[in-house]
Amino acid sequence: MFARVRFDFSGKKIFFFTLLISTAFVMSGCSNQPKAISVEVIPDASSSQAVSAAVSATPASANPAPAPAAVATPTAVTPTVKQTTQIPSRFLLDMAFAQQAPFGNWDAVHEETCEEASMIMADKYFKYQPLNEQIMEQELQKLLAWENDRGYKVDLTAQQTVDILKEYFGLTARFSSNVTVDQIKYELSQGKPIIVPAAGQALGNPNFKAPGPIYHMLVIKGYNDTQFITNDPGTRKGNSYVYSYNALLNAIHDWNPDLAVPSMTPANMLKGAKVMVVVDK
Repeated sequence: MFARVRFDFSGKKIFFFTLLISTAFVMSGCSNQPKAISVEVIPDASSSQAVSAAVSATPASANPAPAPAAVATPTAVTPTVKQTTQIPSRFLLDMAFAQQAPFGNWDAVHEETCEEASMIMADKYFKYQPLNEQIMEQELQKLLAWENDRGYKVDLTAQQTVDILKEYFGLTARFSSNVTVDQIKYELSQGKPIIVPAAGQALGNPNFKAPGPIYHMLVIKGYNDTQFITNDPGTRKGNSYVYSYNALLNAIHDWNPDLAVPSMTPANMLKGAKVMVVVDK
């Protein structure tokens, strides 16, 4: 399986169509030496993908009548094994960006579409399709209508994000609670974007309207020596926006509707589980 990846060395971009990098690349005196890490891996990728494909629903266009109400159905846990492997010290997926309020229309609807925008960016990446403000707005409206017909609430959990990636987009996605720096790096190095739920105010992004969203979702598309590189739909400056490893990991918390009664507070948001969504084609 191949995916578009981009490495950035001292401002020079080199495009590769590869997933496994076992040799060191050197340019302008800067090296991208592979690093050995211990991570959880799926032992038989081909069989696990076949299982995922079998349980994934068809895209929305082929979906018949709407379901009565959306309930997050736990996905079967994908068996993994601990393994030592090598990954490049820096890595970047070539993923297009558009913010969740494509034309700067931060109304009540677009303030809540970070989950949808994150899924759309991942979908366009895997399907090699263009993305701009107009396309993002069109895709948002179609997805919002689909979610509304199926009873989804405004805030989506990570599990619901997995369900929608499968049912609406026809992608393979899995829910993981193994949220570590090395595990995220490993998944990215395999060409798989990571969608993470977050306590938005804990991210400390100065581009957010103060004090920032209580709940947020974004895409991790790469990493360098000290930072994760993201497509953060919550700001027009979100293309390749970087967060330090600690800042992002500390902010990762899932939406828990039981803690949002009568409304979610920043303190309760920090009680949400640390989880992530690994996306594949």
